[in-house]
Amino acid sequence: MEVAIDSHALLWYLSKNNKLSTRARDTLDKSSKIIVSVIVILELLYILKKFGKERQFSDLLKSLGSEKYLIYPVDLALVRECAKFSKNLEMHDKLICATAKLFKAPLVTKDEEIGSVYKSVVW
Repeated sequence: MEVAIDSHALLWYLSKNNKLSTRARDTLDKSSKIIVSVIVILELLYILKKFGKERQFSDLLKSLGSEKYLIYPVDLALVRECAKFSKNLEMHDKLICATAKLFKAPLVTKDEEIGSVYKSVVW
């Protein structure tokens, strides 16, 4: 099974943080592929640099080199899918949801706003 992932969930999964729910961790552990929208990586770059954690970002990039991760770029198909989402989501959240939708994959996220728009959420 493939599963898409939001920024906070990816950071918590890779750092083995207990903020990630047991159900989310089990889903990620059992998945054949974890689909990561490139916007997730850029969002983590911004957050980690903001707090002086560049080394943690470097480690994150190394982890994403594993065959378990599929990094999905922003392309025209993703833009078309974004256009279908309601206006109340921020653009990075639209891109994350659109990535999950393109792959028909559940999305691991704690974000309730995303859960109100994308119905196949795991937390």
